Amino acid sequence: MKLRLSPSRIAGRTAAGLLITAVMTGSTPARPTPLPSEPSNVVSRARYLMGTVCEAAAFPPDRLSAKETASALEAAFDEIARLEEILSDYKEFSELSRLNREAARNPVPCSEELYDFMSAAVSYSDMTAGAFDITVAPLIRLWDLRGAGRAASLREVEETLRHVGASLIELHPEGRTVRFSREGVAIDPGALGKGFALDAAAAVLRRRGVSSALLDFGGQVLAIGSPPGEPAWKVDIAHPIKRGDAALTINLKDASASTSGNSERTVMLGGDRVGHIVDPRTGRPLATRGSVTVVAASGAEADAFSTALLVMGPEEGLRWAGFRPDLSAVFLDTDSSGDLKIRSTRNLTMNDSAGVLPAGHHTVRGN
Repeated sequence: MKLRLSPSRIAGRTAAGLLITAVMTGSTPARPTPLPSEPSNVVSRARYLMGTVCEAAAFPPDRLSAKETASALEAAFDEIARLEEILSDYKEFSELSRLNREAARNPVPCSEELYDFMSAAVSYSDMTAGAFDITVAPLIRLWDLRGAGRAASLREVEETLRHVGASLIELHPEGRTVRFSREGVAIDPGALGKGFALDAAAAVLRRRGVSSALLDFGGQVLAIGSPPGEPAWKVDIAHPIKRGDAALTINLKDASASTSGNSERTVMLGGDRVGHIVDPRTGRPLATRGSVTVVAASGAEADAFSTALLVMGPEEGLRWAGFRPDLSAVFLDTDSSGDLKIRSTRNLTMNDSAGVLPAGHHTVRGN
């Protein structure tokens, strides 16, 4: 079964809610296309959270009514909202904002959730040799990547890089405190927050007895179980340029898939258009084209590693992922002729309009 969760079209959904094809699209969902036959027992809900719309669909198990399943979905959204109050760097009084203000002066006591978030972030940075790093906030400000963009000099970049790096985060588990070893360090949760929150939401659903659900959170999908009578959820990966078109379909069961790309949000710098993602190793906006999708057991891993692999690029990224049998990845790009280039790890099963695609490197003509 396919289920397209399409946040941009909630107001125009069919009465059957989310029973339309499921798609992974980075930030921009493809247009919903109603299925000829739509199950009547699916329960769907949507809510604006963390700057985007999170949509969820679930099939009630025998022991739960539709009303109880809907309540479980609302409780999962409540958990994401609770975490947003902790992890937001936009909210002045969030716990993370307080950490950014105070941790360079004194160790800051953290809630269990924030400490776990910081611990995971440091671990993912170590695992990717710095390709993933949540201390990139000073670089994002330097280049004004959340605004109109500005050019930065080599000297400015070098100076800012002194305040970037997971090694500047001191974790103290005995008191559950976090300290920054240098003034000017700041956390940007953007490459991990949604995946972290999806894991928490999935835990709520499982505790409430939901065993078949799909959550779509603006570029990331998390699957619990599979639809009734199906081996897995079928999730489309968007074309890296034609964002309204599906390039590939993958199967997802008890796993999360996250797509990172540089084409959705861009700024102009010195006449050149660059993406919104910065390479924490060089301090410069990322030049990588196309997109990468990572499938992992947890939302946090899929979220962090999709960003890391985009930073690494296809060659380094696929080489790194090849040593991780617990995850799979696919890079999508187009060549000078406009043909779709597909490069994937060997453990990923994919389908396109012509059928099953073997893992590896492919060029799809006229796509």
